[in-house]
Amino acid sequence: MNRFIVLFIVLLMTHSPGLADPAQVQAQVVEIEVTGMTCPFCVYGTEKKLNKLPGVDAAEVSLKNKKARILMKPGEKADIEVIRKAIVDAGFTPGEATVDTSKAAQ
Repeated sequence: MNRFIVLFIVLLMTHSPGLADPAQVQAQVVEIEVTGMTCPFCVYGTEKKLNKLPGVDAAEVSLKNKKARILMKPGEKADIEVIRKAIVDAGFTPGEATVDTSKAAQ
């Protein structure tokens, strides 16, 4: 009987309207210019560094567009300075960055 009560309470808490529903939390998308890349290996190394950052769900780097697109996990906020440092650590120069929450679903 006690297990049933505990299970009921846990289920009630996870479906409580007062708690944030992860599906309703928008993810941030950061787009940042990256200069100095000349080959696919440059892209690979930069993506690898960015994907290891805390809170990053996925990072894509485009050699053609000279940009990185970083999708943060829902509820996580991007730290632009940490992203810039990762790009510098990869051997490249970060440029202008934009943060958007409306592009996460695209």
